[in-house]
Amino acid sequence: MRLPFGIEKLDSALGGGLDRDTVNLITGRSGIGKTILAAHWAAQGAKDGRTVVYIATTIGRKSCESYLGKMKFMEDVYHKINWRFVRIEAKYLLPLTPEKLEESTVSTIGMKPSEVDMIIFDSITDMDKALADPVLYRLALRYLSRLCYKNDITALFVEEAPMKGEWSETKNIAESVIFLDLLRVPEGYQRALRILKKYRTAHPLEFIPFEITDEGIKIKEGRYIRKDYEFVFRGEE
Repeated sequence: MRLPFGIEKLDSALGGGLDRDTVNLITGRSGIGKTILAAHWAAQGAKDGRTVVYIATTIGRKSCESYLGKMKFMEDVYHKINWRFVRIEAKYLLPLTPEKLEESTVSTIGMKPSEVDMIIFDSITDMDKALADPVLYRLALRYLSRLCYKNDITALFVEEAPMKGEWSETKNIAESVIFLDLLRVPEGYQRALRILKKYRTAHPLEFIPFEITDEGIKIKEGRYIRKDYEFVFRGEE
């Protein structure tokens, strides 16, 4: 069973959406549209009558209401999403054990995990910074994933991709990875996303262009492929 974003062309590329009871990742540079894309998924889940928890660490309640809450895809569903606005601190995670992490997560969710269908962690990067240790962060990801699998929760992690250096371990535990980037193209720059990984689905490998509007994310026509270390546009075949 697939859980869609409510964005027709993206859902089609994903084979209908994200697989139920899996752990997934949206990653990309700061300001590229990761939170809006995650919010699309949350809104569609709420429209479909699912219990959705959105844990936000990078945006405040008022900013969320005035920004995401005013977008067209959030009409009639914003208040059906269980928003949790928190700041992650190491003292709530350490000493790091499965029990400690579960206790902290359940406290943040504010309901039994078995009652949750979908959960968004935006951004999981804040946990990485709070722990300040790649080994501890890797363990935390696995404990958190185990909690979601145990309770049949479909999870979506949102993570900042580093400008330089290696990515974190999150991409390795996720069953699907959507990467958002700003491409240098002959006409200037273009927001685009690429499905880096999606289990059980034959997905496109090219970059899919999109723009951010008052209605949310709008997928544009065509694809971008790399040519001579730049990207050129190829229309629909």
